[in-house]
Amino acid sequence: MAKVLVVGGAGYLGGAVTELLAAKNVPFTVYDSLIYEAHYLKKVDFVRGDVRDEAKLGSLLPAYSHVVWLAALVGDGACEVNPALTTRVNQEAVKWLADNFYGRIVFTSTCSVYGIHDGQLEEDAPVLPLSLYAKTKLQAESYLKAENSLIFRLGTAFGVSDTYSRPRMDLAVNYMTANALTKGELAVYGGAQWRPLIHVKDIAQAIVDNLERPVRGVYNLASVNLQIKELAAIISAMTGCKIRYVDQKFQDQRDYHVSVAKALRDGLFNSHTQRTIEDGVRDIIELVGWGRLKQTENDVYFNVRHIGNLQTHGQLA
Repeated sequence: MAKVLVVGGAGYLGGAVTELLAAKNVPFTVYDSLIYEAHYLKKVDFVRGDVRDEAKLGSLLPAYSHVVWLAALVGDGACEVNPALTTRVNQEAVKWLADNFYGRIVFTSTCSVYGIHDGQLEEDAPVLPLSLYAKTKLQAESYLKAENSLIFRLGTAFGVSDTYSRPRMDLAVNYMTANALTKGELAVYGGAQWRPLIHVKDIAQAIVDNLERPVRGVYNLASVNLQIKELAAIISAMTGCKIRYVDQKFQDQRDYHVSVAKALRDGLFNSHTQRTIEDGVRDIIELVGWGRLKQTENDVYFNVRHIGNLQTHGQLA
C-alpha cells in the first residue's frame, strides 16, 4: 500500500486531498510550514516543516512511497512580494525533491503557463508564462519530467475544500460570488477573457485516484472553460445580483482555455462526476450567505495580502 507524504497538505487544496486519503484509509503525513494557516486542527499525522529545510525533509522521505507536492507560493501577486523566496520555494525545492526522492511524485502546476492564447490548448501547446508564479511552476515541471511523476496543470480552483482549511476568497468563482452576496453587484472588466475552472474537490479526487495508476507526464485539469462574463451571468442568476460592465481591461492579462481530452482519454478523471460551477457557487452561498464567514474581505483569505502582511512584519524569511 502507498504511504504518502503530502507536502503543503495543510492548505486549501491539501484540505480536500487529506479528506480523501483518510476516507480511503491510505496512510499519510502532512508536512507544512503553516505559512497560510494560523493553526492546523485536523487530527492527522503532522510534521511542521519548511520545504527549504532539506535536512528535515530528507530525513522523512525514505519512509514514504509517494509524495504529493502541493507546497508553493500561489498567485501572481503573492509571488511578486518576495521573488527570491518564490523561486526558492516554487522551483528550487522541487529540483531538490527530484534529485533526492525516487518514489512516485504527484505535482500541481498551473494552466497559467499558457499565458495568452486563442483556441483550446492541449498539453503540447506553446507556453507563454506571464508571471513569476507561472515561470517558476513551468521550470519546476522540467525537473520532474524524467522522473516517475504525474504533473497536473490546474485550472483556477473554486469552492470549499474541507472543514478545517482556510477558504480562499481570491479565486474567481469564490470572490465573485462573495461580492454578489455582500455588495449586490458584480463589476466585470471586459469579460471576454477565458478561464479554465475546476472545483477544489475534483482536483483532489484526480490526485488521489491516480496515485498508483501507471500514468505519468503532464495533464491539463479543468471541468469547464468559461468567459468571465459567462461566469458572472451564472452567479447573477443564482444570487440575484446586478452585473455592471466596465469598459476597462482587468490587470490580469491571462486569456486561455484548455483541452482536457488527454486526461479523459487516459482515465485520469471522470467528466460525469465533476462538480459544476453552480456547486461551487452554492458552497460560497452556504459559507457567506448563511453567515458562516463573517469577514469576506479579511486579508487572511487573500494570498497576496496575507503574504504581503507577513513580509511587512518580517515574518517572511
